[in-house]
Amino acid sequence: MSAFTSNFASHIEAMLEWRTSLGHSPRDMTNAMAGFDSFCASRYPDETVLTRELATAWCQGAATGTWGAYRSRAVRELGKYLRLAGVDGFIVPSAWIASPIRSLPHLFTDDELVAFFGAADSLGLEYRSPFREYTIPVIFRLILGAGLRPPEARRLRRRDVDADDAMVMIERSKRNKDRRVPVTGDLAGLLGRFDHLADLRRPDREWFFEDHHGRQYSPAWLIAGYHLCCERAGGIAPGSTPYALRHNYATRTLMRWVEEGKDIEAWLPYLSAYMGHEKYSSTAWYVHLLPGRLAATGLTSAAGIIPAVTS
Repeated sequence: MSAFTSNFASHIEAMLEWRTSLGHSPRDMTNAMAGFDSFCASRYPDETVLTRELATAWCQGAATGTWGAYRSRAVRELGKYLRLAGVDGFIVPSAWIASPIRSLPHLFTDDELVAFFGAADSLGLEYRSPFREYTIPVIFRLILGAGLRPPEARRLRRRDVDADDAMVMIERSKRNKDRRVPVTGDLAGLLGRFDHLADLRRPDREWFFEDHHGRQYSPAWLIAGYHLCCERAGGIAPGSTPYALRHNYATRTLMRWVEEGKDIEAWLPYLSAYMGHEKYSSTAWYVHLLPGRLAATGLTSAAGIIPAVTS
């Protein structure tokens, strides 16, 4: 049974299938299209053509910021797909979609990271989220220590983590790409110990990090756990998200390379591949953070908190 109910349901499904065949993630644009489908079903129940009026109403009603741009861009892609399929449809002009402004990530000092993980390690029992006290310290160390995207860490299946060979497999991540991520021995040992402990709790689990319902943890759960650690660490990094840990992996790796006298331009492609960036510019963006902040951070002197990065 289709998850979409408007007159555009078949076109939306066909577009998402077509994008998946091109290598995009099945999750890509699904949420935005679900919202657009509901909008059409309630506001334009008899409309069968993606008209300028309909598209304009959707874009004007979209939230501002990155999410609003994402929603508008999704309908632009629908219009482009309809034209390719020989179906009449309005293409939202790119000028209507504001480019998101990328804010600077919070760069943790070593003292802040010590406080953050001290808070994570001190979490007590929570009846609404059993096993949280074991999961939070490990999943956040994994995001920081291997530079994973938070969704990549949440969606790891048990088979994706090979603690013996110190390797994590990221399947069908951004742009539907797979990649193998080597981790340090310390981090692999931590993952192995967690896996053993989780195995005692539920031997047949599918997800490496699994909630008490047998599902992967939700984005809201991870964000709430992150903010809880920040709050207990003294209110550090206000307004940041778990992605800040991934950003800190990148900047600290680059800062370490600067200290070691490495040619950043030559080494940057390795970091780009490791982090799963589709565009080289996504990795190069971190370089401009270094000059003004290099001396302000404690670099990597927090022994035992950040495993050394494997080049």
